[in-house]
Amino acid sequence: MRLILTIARFELAYHLRQPVVYLFAVLVFGQGIWYSSQLAALYSYSDPAVTAYLIVASLGVMLAVASVLLAGQSLTKDLDYKTTAYLFSLPITSRMHFAGRFMGTYGAVLLLAMCYLLGIGFHSVAFTQAPTSWLALADGFVRLIAQNCFIAVSLTFSLTVFLRSIRGAYISLFLVVLYFLLTESSHNLMADSDLWKLLDPFGVDMARESVANMPFSDDPGGWLSYSDMFFINRLLWLGLSFGLLAYAEGRFSFEFFASTQARKSVRLDKSITERPASLQLPSVQPRFGGWLSWKTTWRLTKLEFLNLIRQPIFSISVGLLVLLAILLATVLSINPDFPELPVTSRMTALRLPLGIFIGLFLLVMTSELIFNERTTGFWPIYDALPQPNAILLLAKLLAVVGVAALLTIVLFLTSVGIQLGSGFREIDWWRYTADLLTDGFLRYCQLIALGALVATLTNNRIASHVVNLLIFSTLTFLYQINSHGQTVLLYSFLPGSATYSDLIDFGVNAPLRTIVQFVWWGVAGVFLTSFFLTWNRGVVSGLTERVGHWRSQFRWPYQVAFLVFGTLFGLSVWQTHQRLRAVPATQTIQYKSQTLAIQSVTGKPIAIRIHHHHPYQVQHILRATERALHRGEQLFGAYPYADLQISEIPVGIADVSSAPGQILISEKQGWIADDRQPDKLDHIDYLIGREVFKQWLVHQLKPTTKPGDGFIKQGLAEYLALQSVGQQYGQERLQQRLAQRATWYTQSRQRSNKPELPILQSSGNDAVERGRAVLALTSIEQVWGAKPLSFTISQFYQKAIQQPTSATAVAFASELTRQLPDSLDYLKSYLSDQLWFDFKVGRVANLSNGLTVEIITAKWREPSKGQRQSIPMNDYVPLAVLDQDNRVIYSQLAYPNPDERFVSLPPLPNARKVIIDPLGTWIEPNKRDNYKIF
Repeated sequence: MRLILTIARFELAYHLRQPVVYLFAVLVFGQGIWYSSQLAALYSYSDPAVTAYLIVASLGVMLAVASVLLAGQSLTKDLDYKTTAYLFSLPITSRMHFAGRFMGTYGAVLLLAMCYLLGIGFHSVAFTQAPTSWLALADGFVRLIAQNCFIAVSLTFSLTVFLRSIRGAYISLFLVVLYFLLTESSHNLMADSDLWKLLDPFGVDMARESVANMPFSDDPGGWLSYSDMFFINRLLWLGLSFGLLAYAEGRFSFEFFASTQARKSVRLDKSITERPASLQLPSVQPRFGGWLSWKTTWRLTKLEFLNLIRQPIFSISVGLLVLLAILLATVLSINPDFPELPVTSRMTALRLPLGIFIGLFLLVMTSELIFNERTTGFWPIYDALPQPNAILLLAKLLAVVGVAALLTIVLFLTSVGIQLGSGFREIDWWRYTADLLTDGFLRYCQLIALGALVATLTNNRIASHVVNLLIFSTLTFLYQINSHGQTVLLYSFLPGSATYSDLIDFGVNAPLRTIVQFVWWGVAGVFLTSFFLTWNRGVVSGLTERVGHWRSQFRWPYQVAFLVFGTLFGLSVWQTHQRLRAVPATQTIQYKSQTLAIQSVTGKPIAIRIHHHHPYQVQHILRATERALHRGEQLFGAYPYADLQISEIPVGIADVSSAPGQILISEKQGWIADDRQPDKLDHIDYLIGREVFKQWLVHQLKPTTKPGDGFIKQGLAEYLALQSVGQQYGQERLQQRLAQRATWYTQSRQRSNKPELPILQSSGNDAVERGRAVLALTSIEQVWGAKPLSFTISQFYQKAIQQPTSATAVAFASELTRQLPDSLDYLKSYLSDQLWFDFKVGRVANLSNGLTVEIITAKWREPSKGQRQSIPMNDYVPLAVLDQDNRVIYSQLAYPNPDERFVSLPPLPNARKVIIDPLGTWIEPNKRDNYKIF
């Protein structure tokens, strides 16, 4: 044990002597400040303990990258520095060596993680002056950050041992960066499913969910308790990490790890003996000339390319690329509203998230290939070859470009395979060519040029990886936060890539994309010329020597190249500005049309006209519109216009909008829904119903602009549309939609720093008017009934249409008061007050003479954030009993209160679960305790 600790101390001291570790420390410290500023604003209502847990729930991309790179170097630096012959001859076992290196590296990573906590504390003291819960930070460090660091370091150590190279760490690096880019920058790519939660290695979303689900009545400074799924996830990944680490430790040996280079030499000698013809490498023949130079370049390129694709890291990366493409097209991009058809534009859009993975892989492999001879110790011979830089370096770049082309082909074949495998045959081959080549492959080549220049300027392999990662992450982050804006000048990104429309192509960005491609190739040309000019043969470490080398090599070929690429860049930028001035305001759309005439209650026909590009859901939209019009006429009277036109509009303009007699729906809102799954298309019925009801409630009624007008314009139509969904598709589907509204409202409330107004006073807050309002109205419906509530809405409309000044939220509240029976008069407070509830199922007795359920309730209002004012519970609440298949077998309204907490139910032999508020419409901060399985 003493020897293991000695090795661990040496490893820790080694890491602490490296300048790059202190660069990581600064970046991790900045990460703590950045995450604190984002989440402190996002959850400004929370107490310090909750905020602290929410921040440390994420390992953070910088700390994760540092963990991976430090772990990757730990076992491979001895190979790089050629110290294995001495180190492995020491009187220690391979097990001691492996354990000591792991402990020392893990200790260095935990010290870096301390900088994360210091950054969080510094933000609290310097920027917010808010109290910091150091106990929560310490607890979160031990139970969240330390565990995730252990997973990252264990995975990297294991892959490094399996591949006997630092390339195992690079695979971990690809996965870590892709993970955080997907989870933190593109939440819509993540699927909210139990499978994804189990497969999530760091469990960031589940950790934050556990924080959000901390019981509301508990002490705000209490400890975090894992959710059940998160506990299973921790057991799975920690167990997997220990298992991989144990397997790697059992496989690791000095002979196994030190013989890597020797085995390569043996294979090379065997190849030389068996195939002497392969020894005729033009690179060592002192013959020059144009044709011979190109022939030499081609042979070297082929050699470098074959060596690159034969490595395990390439096959593993290709497998990960295919797996990620399939997951992003299926599991991770499941639309929560409806299943989508795999149209070509959806498949080619995979180049955006997968471009992160491919670009990072190419940047790393570019640096690795450039430094390959120095890493293996072959550079004294290689740099002495009688060939100029252009030949040796061009071969390396062309090899990486070939790998980029191969990855592009893999992505193309995978996307086409997904389309064909799902039975979809309408493939746009031109779209594949334009997107994967112009916007994909050429971008990868530009990134290769960037990576090559960074490698030359840093003149250090690890430093080049760090700088490339920082530049690439910055470019990707800037593009994602401006993906819907006019980000024209962002290296290697073409404008409008994320807003492609099947109706108008790339819209106003279409005329810019070709010329911007020339802009970036001008920049890439400058990068490549600088790369060839700056790369030194041999080891030149001093800056003065490198500048002198650059000046001595700056002769007419390089001068011409700089002039050509600089001119190309300048002319392209000038042309870009000229085209920006001439960008058309609108684009012409070629529509197809269908018309359906239905009979109004007045006897007059109503023409429903559909203008569309995608034909898949036209008939469904026609049927949904007919049903919504009939329902609207039942509630509000005759349809107020002669016809109704529904048009498909390009993505990026608006999701849905309407005008008198007109509804505009984005192409992403149901037009490409899978018509082979009609039972999952309720979102289309909801959208159509909501906008049809607005023809009366908004465009005909014209609500007065007063506090609460949003409830009339949004909330009433939202409730009626979802009520229609429940009637047509069942209560289970309605429950899912209401759960979405509850989540949306809760997230919006967390993001808002302004005090929230009650529903009947809100204006311009969609989350309140379409989220909380529909939940409150559904709560009233569950107690009072759907028919009387719909009748009240109808009566309000009839009165308001006769007296336009009475189209206000106050008038609706008055109508609701008149219609409600005295025993349910309290229901109006659901709209006028900011009420919160907490339902907990206590003891349950399933006896032969009946079922007895204990219900523990709480009710309060929040006059302002952080304040709670208790209110006596005097409400009826819905209670349901379910069988083992989660089917409702009994339901009733319960009337619990602190004095009478037990509710008696009849005998139910098949009962397996009792649940309060089965639709989830009562606003509760914690939904984990409102049911019990028995």
